[in-house]
Amino acid sequence: MHHQSKKAVLAALFGNLGIAIFKFVAALFSGSSSMLAEAYHSVSDTFNQVLLLYGLKASKKPADKEHPFGHGKEQFFWSFIVAMILFGIAGTLSIIEGYHKFRHPEPIKYIGLTYMAIAVAIIFDGLALRIAVLNIKEEMKREEHGSFLETLRRSKDPTNLTVFVEDSLAIAGVLIAGVAITIVHFTQSLIFDAIASIFIGAMLMVFALFLAFETRMLLVGEAVTPYKRRKILKIVKSFKEVIEVLSLKTMHLSSDEVLVALEIDYKDDLVVGDLEQINQDIEVKIKEIIPRAKVYLEAQKKPPPQ
Repeated sequence: MHHQSKKAVLAALFGNLGIAIFKFVAALFSGSSSMLAEAYHSVSDTFNQVLLLYGLKASKKPADKEHPFGHGKEQFFWSFIVAMILFGIAGTLSIIEGYHKFRHPEPIKYIGLTYMAIAVAIIFDGLALRIAVLNIKEEMKREEHGSFLETLRRSKDPTNLTVFVEDSLAIAGVLIAGVAITIVHFTQSLIFDAIASIFIGAMLMVFALFLAFETRMLLVGEAVTPYKRRKILKIVKSFKEVIEVLSLKTMHLSSDEVLVALEIDYKDDLVVGDLEQINQDIEVKIKEIIPRAKVYLEAQKKPPPQ
């Protein structure tokens, strides 16, 4: 999962860097506020990819005395920061630019150059988006989610989710800018360019809040997916020495590292040696579905009914 996320981020980084330069040139020559809004968007995305790469690297630092469970949540934190940047910088600048052009409209020139920038953006953002979509589809299959949308909502990989949302917005944004510029070209009504810029900014803010909310869930300690929870319970209950699973608590420490804590009611006739072996076997089985699981098992007796 880490390698796939890094691949998606690198593809988005190099694509957005080139696109940002092209958009700024097109915006400078054409005078289009919607194209300038998209240039701000691409610059923000480029900076965001750098932060996502740093988050991936920082999350792999080994555990230490102050962080006994490792630094996996660095990935969640930096994804949250990226969402705030997308909201605070790209969205705000786009709305400000649209408002400025609304009050001081300017004619759009060099429309051919603008269309060329749009085509380049669609190609490069499309390539990066394709990698993110393939990663999400693989997660959908692995977690047995019912739909692509459900996978987005339940994804435990905020880095890949961020790349998907950013590149989807980038393609939607340039298409909106292209439609607005075309309308302006044929109607000479400059207000549509300003409206498109404001709309792009508002769209960025809405989806940035979605990203922030999804990442927040992981930061505060989100559990594994229902599919993995069912798998864990099925594994533990398959041991004949287990009477009942009294408690199962899980928490993602990173996109692929999970804390698993179980309270189990075992049969009374087990000796210490047998119990240790059963616990070891349970841990091995759990790690077959979650290789980087940190498993903690505790023997407990079910309290009598009151």
